[in-house]
Amino acid sequence: MNDTLTALRERALREPDFRSALLRTREVADPLSALCDFATANGFPLTLGDVISDGEEFSCNQTKSTNGGNPLPYDCFDDAYEMFFASLM
Repeated sequence: MNDTLTALRERALREPDFRSALLRTREVADPLSALCDFATANGFPLTLGDVISDGEEFSCNQTKSTNGGNPLPYDCFDDAYEMFFASLM
């Protein structure tokens, strides 16, 4: 999880009303955009690219750090959006 999502999570765990408002972003037609808009409006600058690339970057770094390099990428990587909300439950 990137630094912005971590800070957002910490505030949500301290403030129940903030957490509730954050969880409501999942109920709209475009929840990822709603999350980014909510975070940015509350002082946590966050873009779609930040969230989408988070898990991919971690997976790529793991691939590069494999002894000798891993010629085959992993089949999947953690979804930062889903992992963020799972950490709030």
